[in-house]
Amino acid sequence: MSIRYLQHLCQWPVVFRNQWKTRGELAAMQDRALKRLIAHAWAAVPYYRRLLDSAGIRPSEIATAHDLRHIPVLTKDMILANYPDGILASGVNRDECSPRMTSGSSGRKLEVVLDHKVAALYRLMQFRQLIDIGYKPWDKMAYVRYSPPVTNIMLQKINLFRRSFIPLEWGPERQAEEVLRTRPQIINAYPSVLYLLAKTIGKDGGGHLGLKFLMSNSELLTAHVRKYLEEVFRCKVYDDYSCLEFSAIAFECRMQNLHVAADNVILEVLDENGNRLPAGEPGRIIVTSLNNYSMPYIRYEIGDVGTLSEERCPCGRHFPVLKGIVGRCDDFLVMPSGALIDPQTVVFQIETIPEVREFRVVQQKDRSLTVSIVPERAVEFRTIREEIGLKLNVLFDGALPIEVIETRVLDRGSTGKHRSIFSRTSRENQASVAR
Repeated sequence: MSIRYLQHLCQWPVVFRNQWKTRGELAAMQDRALKRLIAHAWAAVPYYRRLLDSAGIRPSEIATAHDLRHIPVLTKDMILANYPDGILASGVNRDECSPRMTSGSSGRKLEVVLDHKVAALYRLMQFRQLIDIGYKPWDKMAYVRYSPPVTNIMLQKINLFRRSFIPLEWGPERQAEEVLRTRPQIINAYPSVLYLLAKTIGKDGGGHLGLKFLMSNSELLTAHVRKYLEEVFRCKVYDDYSCLEFSAIAFECRMQNLHVAADNVILEVLDENGNRLPAGEPGRIIVTSLNNYSMPYIRYEIGDVGTLSEERCPCGRHFPVLKGIVGRCDDFLVMPSGALIDPQTVVFQIETIPEVREFRVVQQKDRSLTVSIVPERAVEFRTIREEIGLKLNVLFDGALPIEVIETRVLDRGSTGKHRSIFSRTSRENQASVAR
């Protein structure tokens, strides 16, 4: 076992204790971390030095999370325009880093550079969630994905932290056979993959698997899909809100509340004018990474819409509660008036139809809707088309042209992620988030 691996493990007691700090302790911890990050970014990252200097901001003036409002929001386009020399910290040794490529689900791929220390820290934060929801080191977790988990550790040689890999490209029938053959205690996959797996295995097969829990990530987990999965597999589903740029942004505790990992990120919710929104108001999610010094992300807009909450979780953590991820900014459908329709409202109209296996709604540039449906076997498609057309016409008051088409398979692209709703209508026309 390498010395570096043991050094990384030494971070575990601190990572574990952070989740139980009081709100005051968490705020003080974030402020200290933020001051160090801003000083480092100004001194070592050309983009941030230019940004702060041009805005007349001294690093010492960003002393609290509240002061972040003075720094302009960072976008993926800005990172791509400055990558690598402008956005990577000077002196970064790429041999001592773990470069990773984002999925490109937004249409543009981005290389994210992490040093080995922060990559290990992110894994410990993921482990923190697993321990809370019932994971034991001897449990076997099955990952359904395109590529195997990237990390291997020495303890796997003695049957601890065991993982199996089920290729996403196999399709639900073969995936179900592999799950029934290998009998994992936990399955980790996108919600849409788990949903197809549940429909394939069925309630009889799912109930006899004896799963401890399911882990979902990377896609929107709706209330309907969560309920269906828990009924089929007779266990809880826990969601994980993360992305490659930050890893742990928020995680569900055993009470199934989504907690912001306040020792890893500062999360803000802004309106379209860049003003911070109070708890309970949905808006653009902006994230600052407190730990990645190799490639700092300060006030990065990740493209999601969500809502913070003031509620206190019965689990006892004081990490902020992220009440809901509504969807991506380009998941909102645009009405002729310019008002936006919450994607979950649209998803609910279709995913609750038992005869629909998979679906995708695409809003074209002329605001018309194309609804692609993969029906269950031996179903009269005309009936599905009429039901969906009726539901959506009622929802939109007949204001949007709708075409419902049948297809055998939906393209998941290179990442395997499924987006149920996507709008090609320009964001400039999106006036306000529909309540």
